[in-house]
Amino acid sequence: MMIEILGIAILCNFVTHWFEPIQSVKMWFTDKLPQWMATPFLCSKCMGFWLGLIYFQNPILAAITSLTAYLIDNLIYNIEIWKNQD
Repeated sequence: MMIEILGIAILCNFVTHWFEPIQSVKMWFTDKLPQWMATPFLCSKCMGFWLGLIYFQNPILAAITSLTAYLIDNLIYNIEIWKNQD
């Protein structure tokens, strides 16, 4: 169960921020959508919750997936800040 939660959280971070080959296509796609429909593609917490809810069909596991995606996003962000200080 934890491996599945972690896998979905990492997938959410790939799509929302860290996988460069799809970022230009994602931005083009989200520019065409209204803001309320584009938010899950731009926010790792939102995408983690909705993908978790679709996959697990359990709101508690979806919330845990969202929290895990948020923690991974913050961890990567802080590592990038730390790396750029040198």
